Amino acid sequence: MNRLPTLKLNPIRRGAVFGKHHSEQGGFTIIESLAAIIVVTIMLVGITPMLAIAVATRVQARRVELGAQAARTYIDHLRTGQLDHPTVSNTPLANAAAPSGSLSCDGKNGNYCQSPSTLYCVDGDGDKNCRADSMTDMLVQGVGYNAFSNDATRGYTLLVRVYRADAFKDSTPLTTASVQATFTGGEGNRKAPLVTSTTEITGAQYRDFRCRLNEARASDDFCR
Repeated sequence: MNRLPTLKLNPIRRGAVFGKHHSEQGGFTIIESLAAIIVVTIMLVGITPMLAIAVATRVQARRVELGAQAARTYIDHLRTGQLDHPTVSNTPLANAAAPSGSLSCDGKNGNYCQSPSTLYCVDGDGDKNCRADSMTDMLVQGVGYNAFSNDATRGYTLLVRVYRADAFKDSTPLTTASVQATFTGGEGNRKAPLVTSTTEITGAQYRDFRCRLNEARASDDFCR
C-alpha cells in the first residue's frame, strides 16, 4: 500500500503568519488615543461654562423665589398686626434710601433686627438669626408713604425690598436701582435687592383711603 505524503508546516513560517495576523488586529495607536483625548477635551471646554451658568441661574432663581416668600410673610405680618408698622412719611417711595450700617440680628427671626432696626429678619438656615455670612437668610426693608399723614393706622403705600443677608459682608453700600437678575453666571449682585414690590396697607376708615387716592387733597381739612 502506498503512503500518502505528509504535509509539514514550517514552525518559523507559521509563527510569522500568526504574528502578522495579530498585528493587524491590534489596539489603538498612540496617535489615535491622543486624537480622542483632544476631541474630548475640546467638548468639555465648550460644555463646562454652560453647566456653570445653568447651575448658577438655578441657584439664583431659587434665591429670588425665597425673597418673594419673605416679602409676602412680612406683608402678612403687618396686615394681621403681628408686627409693628414701618415709619410712614410723605417722602416719595422713589427717594427711599437703602438700608445701611452693620448687621446685628441675633435671635430675631420673624422680627426686626437690632441693627439696622428697619430690617425684618427671615431666617433661611434654621439658626433663628440673620447673619452676614449666611447664603440663605433674607432681610426685608419696609418703607411707608402717605402724603397727608404719618399715622400708620390711617393706611399707607408700602414699599418692600428684600436683600440677601450676605449683602452686609462688607461696608460697600447697598443699592436700590434695580433688582438682581435671575439669569446669572455667578452669585449675582449681592448689593441689589432680590425683590422689590409695593402694596397698600389700608386704614380703618374709608375716608383715609380716598385721601390717599387723591393726593391733590392732601392739604384739605377733610384729609387732616
